[in-house]
Amino acid sequence: MSRKLKRFLSSLLALMMVFSLISYTPREVQAATASDYGLMDSVADGVILHAWNWSFTNIKNNMKDIAEAGYTAVQTSPVQRPKDSSMSSDNTGWWKVYQPTSLCFSPGGHPWFGTKDDFKAMCDEAEKYGVKVIVDIVANHMANDTGRKGNTRSDISSQNEETYRDDDSCWHLNGSTGIDYGRNYRGDSTDSLTRGFGGWPDLNTGSSKVQQGVLSLLKECIDLGADGFRFDAAKHIELPTDPDGSDFWPVVINGAKNYASSKGIDLYCYGEILDDSGTTISNYTKYMAVTDNRAGNNTRENVKNGNASGAASSYLYYSGEKADNIVLWAESHDTYANDNFTGPSVSSSQDVINRTWAIVASRDFAALYYIRPSDVRAAMGAASGNTSWKNKEVAEVNKFHNYFSGTSEYLGYDGNVVYNVRNKAGVVLVNVPGGSASVNFSISKTGMADGTYTDQVTGNKFTVSGGNISGQIGNTGIAEQLLHLQFQNRVEVFLLIH
Repeated sequence: MSRKLKRFLSSLLALMMVFSLISYTPREVQAATASDYGLMDSVADGVILHAWNWSFTNIKNNMKDIAEAGYTAVQTSPVQRPKDSSMSSDNTGWWKVYQPTSLCFSPGGHPWFGTKDDFKAMCDEAEKYGVKVIVDIVANHMANDTGRKGNTRSDISSQNEETYRDDDSCWHLNGSTGIDYGRNYRGDSTDSLTRGFGGWPDLNTGSSKVQQGVLSLLKECIDLGADGFRFDAAKHIELPTDPDGSDFWPVVINGAKNYASSKGIDLYCYGEILDDSGTTISNYTKYMAVTDNRAGNNTRENVKNGNASGAASSYLYYSGEKADNIVLWAESHDTYANDNFTGPSVSSSQDVINRTWAIVASRDFAALYYIRPSDVRAAMGAASGNTSWKNKEVAEVNKFHNYFSGTSEYLGYDGNVVYNVRNKAGVVLVNVPGGSASVNFSISKTGMADGTYTDQVTGNKFTVSGGNISGQIGNTGIAEQLLHLQFQNRVEVFLLIH
């Protein structure tokens, strides 16, 4: 369904709810069929679950819950063979999957996540529920020799795939040991954003051999059932517009999209562009969506500090981009797990993250929910015991996001409460410091229609009258701090048109 059509239907529903005299008693929703979970046709319109370091089988076994919690897509870890792949899964570091030794699906199957058959079974299960599968891809660099950090021949790990390892044309062998973040300069022959990666051997992504290797990996995953890709360190791969530009992105992205299209797949791709792109962001978005990490991180820090005004900011650092080109988050594996699990979001409790998610995911941008590991010492591939990703308050926000996709938003705050009114017909409320709160303030500027609204998490009633909203955010924890409010008869109307 197109975004224009969704906007029209949502507007029509709003009018029906305001003016209709129909008074149905909402009936219990019947069991859904394969893809009847209210999920979006496009990943860009939905929310993504990052099943960080879960095995393909563990993801498969949780697919029904993933669909029921409203996630349009699930993101896997990289499927390439990792550094030290011969080590047992409970005796290694998570970061080694981001030091791949191959540009193909790990030969013989991934040592920690599963075989190709496991991956295909996961994708087949996802298709039953209408869930898309996104694969994390590392195309910028490969593994280094232990103890060495640079871009010289001796720094390249002996574990790397021989066809690339022994071919000098596949590497930026310039001796650089860092990234020039200070100038954000692109195209220098030594230290720059695109010719060095913190000491890990930097692939020459301008090489046709490297490009075809990456494209072959994407095709391999598509053949097994993948619906999209996340590109690690995309900021560090040169664009055609760079001084040292290459056609890596058009060859790889367009090639993969054309291949997927031939199989009836609308491929979704997004790139990890952290902090500052060092170039006009539209140079990337002509090929893929991008992460606006600063927007999500800013929301999280303001929620953690109890600053509703800051948390309600609708500002995007990559402003001017359409919603389909942006990915937000409350946190990521980098903000949580980096530097031995001392990243900047570690100091935020899971409740803070979920309140942040309520704000971020209520907006009209794709958003990524990262599943924190319940035990940082857990074996690679183990499903996290942390089930916050399917808490009722999280799931209801996901459904809210899906339902209002493509419609207007009005993000604001009053006192400690952040609100986001979508299409003048629904609102998410977040008591930023946590705990219960009485709500009684004006939202007249949002245009939200008068009526009685029901919190989909707790069942509490809220009233909008004369542009004023009133009610009580409950005291039963996070589930009552985040409210998804709808007209009492809305569920019935929703069922009627579906």
